[in-house]
Amino acid sequence: MFWGVLIGFLAAGVFGYSLLFDADAGFLAETYTEMGIGIGIGIATGTVIFLIGAGVVSTMDYIRKRKAS
Repeated sequence: MFWGVLIGFLAAGVFGYSLLFDADAGFLAETYTEMGIGIGIGIATGTVIFLIGAGVVSTMDYIRKRKAS
């Protein structure tokens, strides 16, 4: 929910800027495209970091259980 609020603020800011400064029509579409690409990169990076961390923790737990038995 927190990230949704932040993304909403970002989108509102971009839209507000385009209204205030009357930028060309393609500016808003290009900005949203860049935001989408950035969000995709962020999600992919977060997923990779999570999977690496989960793998390390799982391996450590497996080794600990194997030594105990």
